[in-house]
Amino acid sequence: MNFEKIDLYYDLLDRAAMIIYEDLHLDYFESFLRVSKDINDRFDDTSLSEEAIKKLEEIYEVLTLETFFNEEIRLALELLVIKAFKHINFPLDLMTPDSINYLLAMIIKTKYPNQTIAILDTCLGTANTLNAISNNLNHESFLAGIEKNEALVKLAIANSNLQRNEVIIYYQDALAKVPFRGEVVVGDLDSYDYNLEVNLELYQKGIRYFPYLVIEARLENIIDDGYFIYVIDNDFFSKQGNEYFRSFLVNKATLVGLIVLPDSIVKKGHVGKSILIGKKAVLGNYNMIVLRLDSFSKENTEKLFVEIKDMMEQI
Repeated sequence: MNFEKIDLYYDLLDRAAMIIYEDLHLDYFESFLRVSKDINDRFDDTSLSEEAIKKLEEIYEVLTLETFFNEEIRLALELLVIKAFKHINFPLDLMTPDSINYLLAMIIKTKYPNQTIAILDTCLGTANTLNAISNNLNHESFLAGIEKNEALVKLAIANSNLQRNEVIIYYQDALAKVPFRGEVVVGDLDSYDYNLEVNLELYQKGIRYFPYLVIEARLENIIDDGYFIYVIDNDFFSKQGNEYFRSFLVNKATLVGLIVLPDSIVKKGHVGKSILIGKKAVLGNYNMIVLRLDSFSKENTEKLFVEIKDMMEQI
């Protein structure tokens, strides 16, 4: 990975977006989407001044002459999306930190080192996490995601297309049924109570905590012996309905691992984060393995990688 290439890709797309922003008086979000469409489809010079057309043609020509790895493109797009978020007043914490994205990729790669698999992100957002996972696997994968916010869907399409990653996007609520079956479901789960009527056993029992509900809803999308890997709040096991959730899950899946992340991953005063790993299989008296990462130092991260490998080999 070449950091100069990341800077170059960011600079070229940012300059192109700013040209459209200033020439057509669009907001930066819409300007970025138009640039991505120009690159992925064809250059739309509608309503642009001759000067703007000339500048954009020069930028797009440079892009065609340069070669970029997917991960270089993704990292540049992260910065562009952050700038777009600021223009539409979206919170920046909608994007999962790359330190977590790389851990998710490592867990999946450990279990499926050379196998083509299907991965569903049940909280797709901008598709940054799903693309980060795909870019860091040793093989191509079938990618899908669920997202109900129109602006985020537009960004997910743009991001995935620019990285040449084909992603099927289900534009719907996270708990609605989807025609997907695959080896892995991932998601960075928001912590809130879900109060829309939904046909789930846990909901019918009065449980409203969204992470519990989404785990139940997505079980049907995982093949037998497949996995769910979710980013959760550290108070996950203390929420109302936890005991019933655990008893519900015991005959359907097994919680096999929990990786407690450093406090530095969240803002001071906020609830910490962990990665929960479950297998769609009943493993009897299996006791969940708890791993802790005190910091993202190279030494601690390398040690965690070894521990994750050992854990995944046991299941």
